[in-house]
Parts: sequence; C-alpha cells; structure tokens
Amino acid sequence: MLETAPAPVSARLLEDRNRERLARANALLQRLESERDADARRNILPLNDIHREISNLMSECGICVSMHPDKEVRDTAERLQREASEFSQTVLQSTPAYDALGRAEGLAPLERRFVELVRMDMKRAGVELGPAHRDRARGLRAELTRLGQDHARNIRDDTRHVALESDGELDGLPSDYTRAHTPGPDGKVRISTNPPDLTPVMTYAHSERLRKELQRANEDRAPANLDVLRRLTTTRHELAVLLGYPTWAHYNLEERMVGTPEALVRFIDEVDEVAQPAARAELAELLAEKRVDHPDATSVGSWERLYYTNRVKAKRFRFDAQEVRPYLEYRRVRQAILDLNARLFGMRFAPVVHEERWHPSVESFDVTIDGRPSGRISLDMHPREGKNKWFFNAPLVVGVGGVQEPHSVLCCNFPDPAAVAGPALMEHQQVVTYFHEFGHLVHGLARGDVSYVRLSRTEGDFMEAPSTFLEEWIYDHAVLSTFATHTDTGAAIPVELVQRLRAARDFGRGLRMYEGLLFGARASLALHDGTRTGADPRAIVEDLGTRHSLFEQLRGTAFPASWEHMNADHYSAAYYTYLWSTTIAKDLHTAFGSDLMDVAIAQRYRDRILAPGGTKPAAELVRDFLGRPHDLRAFKAWLAPPN
Repeated sequence: MLETAPAPVSARLLEDRNRERLARANALLQRLESERDADARRNILPLNDIHREISNLMSECGICVSMHPDKEVRDTAERLQREASEFSQTVLQSTPAYDALGRAEGLAPLERRFVELVRMDMKRAGVELGPAHRDRARGLRAELTRLGQDHARNIRDDTRHVALESDGELDGLPSDYTRAHTPGPDGKVRISTNPPDLTPVMTYAHSERLRKELQRANEDRAPANLDVLRRLTTTRHELAVLLGYPTWAHYNLEERMVGTPEALVRFIDEVDEVAQPAARAELAELLAEKRVDHPDATSVGSWERLYYTNRVKAKRFRFDAQEVRPYLEYRRVRQAILDLNARLFGMRFAPVVHEERWHPSVESFDVTIDGRPSGRISLDMHPREGKNKWFFNAPLVVGVGGVQEPHSVLCCNFPDPAAVAGPALMEHQQVVTYFHEFGHLVHGLARGDVSYVRLSRTEGDFMEAPSTFLEEWIYDHAVLSTFATHTDTGAAIPVELVQRLRAARDFGRGLRMYEGLLFGARASLALHDGTRTGADPRAIVEDLGTRHSLFEQLRGTAFPASWEHMNADHYSAAYYTYLWSTTIAKDLHTAFGSDLMDVAIAQRYRDRILAPGGTKPAAELVRDFLGRPHDLRAFKAWLAPPN
C-alpha cells in the first residue's frame, strides 16, 4: 500500500511520521543485536525492515528538500536526513549483525545476494575497524552529509539574472520567448539562469554579449560552494584512507561495473580515441560558421557552442531547432510520453490527486503494469523559487514487493503552461531530456516487485542506461506523429521535417561526448583521485580545460561551484556514469533492429533489464537481454560512422 495521509505534508507531520520510522528502525536494530547467536537467515528480514524504514524517511525528506515550497519543511527534512544518515552508519557498523550475516548456510539465491551486498556495505562503512576508527568514520560520514546538503542548498537558492542592454538583444529568439519576457518595474528585461530561460538564449540569441554574460551568471552561481566542494573532496579522501582505500576514487568505484580508477582511465582513453577526432571535425565546422561573422576568429567560445551548432544544422541539414518548437507543446508532450510507455511496456496511467502533493502544479498518476497495480508517479515539472533547478527522478516511496508499492517523482524545469500567455513550447532537446528522466521513472516502477530494499538498485554506473535508452524514441516519426501537431494550424508534424531533424540530430555528438560527458568524467575523477586533495576545485577544472577542452573557456567564474552532481556519493568520482551508460544504451538498441515500436522486444527489455533491479549484476542483465556480453561496437559506430 502507498503511504498516504489526509492532508498536505507540514513540518510537524513530516517530523512526527519520520520520528516513528526512526523509532521502529532503532527497535529492530536493538532486537537484532540482542540475538547474539542468530545466523544470516534470522537477520535478513529485520535488516530489510530497517532498510525500508530508513529508505522511506530519506526518500520523503529528499523530495521535500528538493521541491517543497515551505522553507520550514525543507529545513526539517534536512535535519531528519542528517539523523537518518547517522543512524544508517550505526546499523552498518553493527558487529553483531555483520557476524550473524557471516554465518550463512543454506540460503536461497536472492538471500545470498542480499547477504553479499549488505556485508560489502558494512565493510565499506568501517564495521571491521577498531572502535575509535569506527567513531571517526561515522563522524566523517556525518560531515559529508552536512556538506552535501549545504552544496545542494546553495545551488537551489541561487538564481541569477542578466538585464538586456537593448530590445535588440532578443533578436533571433522565438516570438513566444520574447512575448514572455517583458520589462520589469525599472523598464529592463531580465533573463534568468533557470533552464527554460537559459537554453533558448544560448541556442538562438544573436547577441554574443547576452549569451556570454548569461553563461557567466550561470557559472557564477553558489560561489560559497568552492569552499564546500574543497571540504567535500578533502573529507571524502580522509574517509577513504581511513577505510583502507588509496583514494576516494578507489572507494567510490569499487561497487560499480567499472570497478577501479585504473579501469576507468582505460575506458576514458578508449572513448577519447574515437570521440576526439569526431569532436575536432565538428569544431572545424563551427569555427567556419563563426568566421562568417568574425573572419579573423581562431577559436569558438563555450558560450557559442549551441548557437553555431544550430546555425550549422540550419545550413547543412536545412534544420533550425525553432522550426520544430511549435509542434512541441508541453501538455501534448507529457501525454505522448505516457502513451508511449503504455504501449511499449504495458503500463497504464490514471490521473489522481496525490493526497500530499507539495505544490498545486504537481500531477500524479496511479500506474498498472499488465493490469496489475504497480505504484504511483508524480510530475513536478516547472521552475519556481525554492525548488531544485535540475532534472532528475527520485523515489518518494521505494517499491518493496508485497509490502509497499513504488511512488516515483520527476523533478524537471520545463516551460510552464500556467506562466505564459500562449502555448508552453519546448525545445526538442528538452523533450529528449523529458524522455530520459521518464526512463528512470519507468525503471523504478518496473522493479517495484523486488522484495529486498538493498536489491532494488543496480550498480551506480548502470543507472543511466535505461534513461539514455529511452531517448531514441523521440527522434522516431512514428512516435512524433502521435502527438506533434502545430499549435497554430493543428497540422501534424511533416515527415520531411522529422527526416531533417533526424539528419541533423547527430551533428555535434562528438562534441557532446568529448566536451560534455568525457570532460565531466575526467573532472570528477581528478577532483577525487588523491593527487590534488584540498586544492581549489576551480584550479583543477581550469587545468583540465586547458589540456583537454577544444573551446575557449570563460575564465574567472565560480565553476564548478554550481556542479549539482558533486554534492553526494553517487556521481562524486563517477560522472563517467553517463558516458558508460550511453555505451550500454547504444548496445541495447541493437536488439530492436529498425523497429523501435516492437512491443515484444520492449517488454522483454522491461522484464530482463528493468524488473530485476539489483537481484543480478548489471552485466548479467544485459547478457540476459542481448544474449551476449555488452561491448562498445554500436557506440563507436554511432560516434564515428564511416565516411
């Protein structure tokens, strides 16, 4: 059953409910530790119940921190997160539980996997250390939780604006965008760093000054995080060394598919060999286009990348991203995503008002899979003050088979139909992002029958594969034609326009992989590889930019202070996850051949890739679906197709 209450969540309700969860979890731990002669089988269910209580607390509080409009609720949620994190470390350092799990005989396969993973988690928390070092490990973990919260809050609460110097600086932007940006009381038009404002400017605005200053404003957000990130990386390194690892990178990558920093470097080098030539060839085309405006140009600025990419596509493929915007109205896109996933994966979405929705714009749906109740989703899709400005999926309730159904939440920042006079039009890339994030959501729903909380998640560097996998469908005319109609004429999107979209879509892929994902992989690893622990993170990233980036960089900004991914363990040394998962997603697509709407294959993917969760290693899931181990052939063919 879904956990619900009759009234919207308040600070008091949040406090009371989660105090009860902590109390139940603590009682379970005390009982477990009192049974000194217990074996693994007697500990599995109590530990799973503890995991469920803490997961419910952390999930609910995570949603409140990121999206709840009431600061008192957000502050209460942060405090509860800190307490739950400290309690989790106490559980993970329980020597009676650890010893009992070591007495494991005659277990079923899922029980064995549960025991194996939980004992690994406990070892990584310091259960085998002496008492003083266990205490120190708990203290460092508490500090990381607090610093991570500070980092996220600083980004969430810092929206910057750039004032136009003249109306002419809106030249090149879509008419619906210019209509939505009117002068304020002082007569000036201001553009925010929120994604719905930022992306169109960087793509279409003729004004180089506006693009450059808006990027500078975006990179200057959360300057206090320079010190926070320095302390995060220093504390992570100290904890890793205390636990017996050479660096945080070794600790962070140990439980992932890649395994070690050395293996990650080999992967980066292998991708670099293909990505760099493709990126350089694309950069040459951008520079040639820039020279139309500036004949003496010798470089392309990072603030010019999207603008000149769009111009190259317009000339080379007769495709201008503005041309597709009138076909991508937010509400129709939302419905299309629901319809597509219903068709592919046997899901049905029934609108419902979530009893505790935290904002009136939140939409919720009860979900069935093959006619069986399978949980709920909520969509919080538009920017507002006090809300996280990024794009992600997170659980409100983690599914536990036979106990509680999943409730997954999307946090996005797309144009808001309620905030514009006309239709809320989306960029095609925003629609791709929508499909990506919905892929996470589908993954959470499909694995809702997994009985053990610890087995509901797969290796961290596999988690982006199902979301990246779903992006492909938004380039398919059979999908677009089901919903993409012109907001003025009602005409369906022409086949010829989709053909040009498809022809243009892959231009820039080399730069996306090399400058975006590959550079991010290098940067997150460099921040955590132990070679410059305690250094100013700006210096580390600027040095990488000097050595690897093909673009002229903005100097003197606060970046990477606003790099959202750096505030928690998941992506800390492991931003390569996006790149790794892209290689897997490209391989998974090969099973579909030329027919993305093959429902039989889609549901085999659902059952063999999504539904098992972490009950098997991710490499086995891929092999079960493809009939072979995954490899990089499809990715390399896509990234650098033959001339």
